[in-house]
Amino acid sequence: MPEWLSGSLQVLSRADIRYVLLTLVLYITSVSIYAVRWIVVLRKVGVKLRFRDSFAAYLASILVNNITPSARAGGELMRIAYAYIKTGTPMIKLLNTVAFERICESVPVISLAAIAIFEALVAGDKPIGIIVEFFLIVAGVAIGVKYWDKILAIAARKLGFGDNLDSSVSIKRLVKDRSLFIVTVVLSSIVWILDVLRLYTAALAVGWEAPPLRFALASVMYLVVGLLAVTPGGIGIVEGGLTAVFIALGASPSVALATVMIERLISYGFASLIGLLVIIAGGGPQAWTLLRSRWRQTGFTPR
Repeated sequence: MPEWLSGSLQVLSRADIRYVLLTLVLYITSVSIYAVRWIVVLRKVGVKLRFRDSFAAYLASILVNNITPSARAGGELMRIAYAYIKTGTPMIKLLNTVAFERICESVPVISLAAIAIFEALVAGDKPIGIIVEFFLIVAGVAIGVKYWDKILAIAARKLGFGDNLDSSVSIKRLVKDRSLFIVTVVLSSIVWILDVLRLYTAALAVGWEAPPLRFALASVMYLVVGLLAVTPGGIGIVEGGLTAVFIALGASPSVALATVMIERLISYGFASLIGLLVIIAGGGPQAWTLLRSRWRQTGFTPR
């Protein structure tokens, strides 16, 4: 066994279980807030989804994210399919609520990136990658808000879903709803703060103490690496990338890898297992079938 791996396993074996459990609690709390956030957005457009169904949809989407390339791409489709099965709401309406969530979530991401840039500059580093990411996110959000409805309308007509378009739930209308926008941004910001704390407590579990703000940089880079990873769930790429970030932040290689192991054990291992149980027991097979096939030809009745 390579020395770096055996060293990490030794560090992991001495991990403080209290901080590991706290990391797990933070993760579950984040998923719960995501579920509440979607319920808030859905109710605004007239869709009632129970908390347990929203929570289950998120867990199922996490599993799909963890077995498909690039984080979130496949999982969002799974979440939409799950909600369609439970409510019968047109998928285009559900898709708009998910797109709106992503736009709102960009606010804390951009804020975290700004904090990370400031932190890196103060430390004397040159965060070129984060600066590029910062401007790409800002540009992406601006383009999304301005052109999403048009792109969706063209795609819906091409695919034969034009009848399901509903201008009352367009992205522009949702973004202009100030109270909805603020509530969604606040809930998204809470989740991102919890994400930073989760990395922090995972580090504390293996005895690594660093300023919490430094984990803002790690959290942003975690997102970037996950989005760019071409392997299912980012396996290998995410671990390597996040370990390199932690080493750059001052952790020894063995401690950095042990910290990543705890994080991935929870966000990949635990979350995938629970997501699998949801798919098996909670209406997931229908959603999976819907996701894999052309939804109008599946023939099942939404419930």
